[in-house]
Amino acid sequence: MYNAIEKAIHFMVLAFKGQRRKNENIDKCFHSMSVGMMIRNVTETEDVVVAAILHDIINDTEYGYEEIEEMFGTLVADIVMDLSEDHSNTKWLDRKKEFVERMRNTEDINVINIMVADKLHNLLSDYDLYKKTGDKVWKYSKGTKEENSWLYKECYYLASRKGASEWLLSRYRDILIEYFGDLDEESI
Repeated sequence: MYNAIEKAIHFMVLAFKGQRRKNENIDKCFHSMSVGMMIRNVTETEDVVVAAILHDIINDTEYGYEEIEEMFGTLVADIVMDLSEDHSNTKWLDRKKEFVERMRNTEDINVINIMVADKLHNLLSDYDLYKKTGDKVWKYSKGTKEENSWLYKECYYLASRKGASEWLLSRYRDILIEYFGDLDEESI
């Protein structure tokens, strides 16, 4: 019998079957596993690790809140829902602005830490590609370099203000500065 984390990994791998990361030739589940392992470093709460592993399920698969709640409980489903974007908004930047605003309004540090881990892993992957291709990396993103810089910096600033994990923030800050340049420390 699987424990909750093993069950989440199994479900996530099946849910993403056949999907690939848009900027890497790798299964999409690699991202979810990476985010889950980052969160495993900052919490011992099993439901939070499960939510981290499942954080993209609503956005990127046929499964919704109800299926997650039925399999993993309301807490996990609520966290995953909080991290999901409103895809009825078809404009990338508008969707990101709404997401940032929602993160500003959340008081759940677990949601914030998962958001940081998610953005950190995306930055690590994108930066690796940037080192290989230069500015061609932006063809893989729906946003411009400036829009992505705004998004990642805003997420960093709000996570810092909300007291996110220092371990996550330190890694995030390093890659953010390497990729997009200096931060406005007064925004923290």
